[in-house]
Amino acid sequence: MQNLFALLIVLMTSSAFAKHVELEVKILLPKKIEKIIGHFPAQGSSAEAEDFRILLDYQATRSVEDCKLAAKDSNTSLESLFGGENGILSKAEVKKMKLFLLKAYANVGINSYIAKHAYKRPRPYNANPEIKPCIPLEKSFAYPSGHTLMARLFARVLSEVYPERAEKLLARASQYALNRVVGGVHHPSDVKASVVLADYLAGKMIESENFHSALTSL
Repeated sequence: MQNLFALLIVLMTSSAFAKHVELEVKILLPKKIEKIIGHFPAQGSSAEAEDFRILLDYQATRSVEDCKLAAKDSNTSLESLFGGENGILSKAEVKKMKLFLLKAYANVGINSYIAKHAYKRPRPYNANPEIKPCIPLEKSFAYPSGHTLMARLFARVLSEVYPERAEKLLARASQYALNRVVGGVHHPSDVKASVVLADYLAGKMIESENFHSALTSL
């Protein structure tokens, strides 16, 4: 996700990029993000204990296949989310939507980076030695979940483009987010916070005139 953030900075300063996309990035200050999603459960709190309980329950019951699927969902491409074998978007639709979704990519990368470095919440396996992930570890902070933020925001935006597929898009985003918990790299509260933040950012994007202009030009 940090690599995504770096890529977006390059894109935002590119004249070629500016010609094709009227980028609307909603950059939120840490205080605003906290107002939207609140703080993560305090160390030693009952809410943190519930996070660990859920993680350990998944850890005890997940299968090898569950872990394979969770590892596959570590990929942050549009194809892995909604294309290919998931079949919600065709290959042509994925290609068409990549440029349209650059605004959403920017909102995910920048605000995820800001939030993670403001909260500095340890990953569950760093906070509790009982947590044993079955997918590749992450070097960034935990709160909120960048993967979840991306999946939910994409699903909300794509639901405006393909309203007849909204239920499937949102369900796939939820599955993708859950796999971050199943794999052991995110607390459940990280995921819940990202859904709230994604819905806030989606609302801001969808209500803009530029968004509707872009939508009608597809």
